[in-house]
Amino acid sequence: MTDRLTAALRGLADGVPAAAVPADLFDTARRRHRGRRAAAAGALAVLVLVLSVGYALRPVALPAPAASRVDAPGLPSRLVAPRPLTASVDGSPPGPAAALFGGPAVRSDWHETRMAVVAAGADRYRRLDAGPASPGFDALLSPDGRHVWAGGRLLDLTTGEHTGVGVQGHPLAFAPDGRRLAYAAEDTFTAPNTYATPYVGLYDRERGADVLRVPVGTAWVPPGRAAVTPDGGTLAIQVRDEVWLTRVADAGADGTAAPYLKLPVGGGRLAGPGAWLPDGQSVAVVSRTTCGRCPGPEPTYRRSWRLVVPTRLTAASFPTVNSATFMQVLGWRSADEAVALVGVPGPDAVNRPDEHDIASSPYHEPGTTAVQVVLLRRGAAAPEVLWRTPDGVTELSVAADLAVEGAVRKAGEPDFGPPPSWLVALGLAGVTLLVGAGAGLVRTRRRRRRARPAGEVASASGG
Repeated sequence: MTDRLTAALRGLADGVPAAAVPADLFDTARRRHRGRRAAAAGALAVLVLVLSVGYALRPVALPAPAASRVDAPGLPSRLVAPRPLTASVDGSPPGPAAALFGGPAVRSDWHETRMAVVAAGADRYRRLDAGPASPGFDALLSPDGRHVWAGGRLLDLTTGEHTGVGVQGHPLAFAPDGRRLAYAAEDTFTAPNTYATPYVGLYDRERGADVLRVPVGTAWVPPGRAAVTPDGGTLAIQVRDEVWLTRVADAGADGTAAPYLKLPVGGGRLAGPGAWLPDGQSVAVVSRTTCGRCPGPEPTYRRSWRLVVPTRLTAASFPTVNSATFMQVLGWRSADEAVALVGVPGPDAVNRPDEHDIASSPYHEPGTTAVQVVLLRRGAAAPEVLWRTPDGVTELSVAADLAVEGAVRKAGEPDFGPPPSWLVALGLAGVTLLVGAGAGLVRTRRRRRRARPAGEVASASGG
């Protein structure tokens, strides 16, 4: 290249006007880069949250209960009411339970039918929603604590699975081994206030069908008035002032059988699901009496109970249970030691005649404030209290195996289970909305910054 050409090119370059670079070019580029980065981060966060919601709400197999935190299962020394957001047994099964309980301490205006279960091997509390049912009345816990019978369905507390059994009516008693359940068929009603039980059935869980039906007629069989022998072969039910004994082996082709023996009980009651003595040959009843001034929590509540069994006249009797709203035998340690549930009266309890209650049931007794598990030892001066619910827990069904053993464990910190899936989804949705709102705010501010120079130019040119 010659000197002349070089000089010409330089002159030509010097004559080209200099390029004008906007003063905010680099600031605008930086804001644009930051906005894109924020938008990408927001989109990634939304994607992660959506995937998290889907993962939290995905259908999965129910988890196995956590390992026990105690050396041996038993009734907890301290029973607590479940919190409002306690996990359900369907979504988080607690494992074999020590107790199924209800009452004013468990229910509220928003949870009128709520029941609760506490595990036998740990302080796992779970919520049970089974409709208008009450523990010990419409809902029973099996002797081993694994199953709950309520609303015509059998719930396995170790898996959370429901099994429909097609039984309409209310449960009466589990057999000691839990394989069979006595129930009263759905009531018939005759105006103005007469109820009747068509028949009492004995349902076998393994067969999935009744093995016995006992026609009752016009009487009504209330909860707590039936018992099954340890071998599951004989059913005892109370019909008015008689205890009917019926064998499964006597059932005809249609499954029905008539009682082979009817025992008059006068004003007494069949003792409850544990009424059969250990020999499986005789049943116990409880007699209701009145004391002048009962020793106990409410001396003015003059109702007393005594356990009566067929025995020699010279044998020592069982102690009287004074000032109690009800008594129901759960089982026996021996022929001389029985374990029972006893209702504790409150200041509002009134000792009305036995005929006042259409159910004459051991539960729903007005004025009951708590429930005790007691040991009745023949010849003892008074019953021995093994366990008691806090005030406000007035409906109770316990694992009879634990109660008979007197197994009470030291309570620890209660576990109410994981939060419900709808609450997790609601929280994630809230976070998603916040992230989305933040991203929208960033985009709005960016658009305003972009529009500001154009507005200033327009105003300047107009002036």
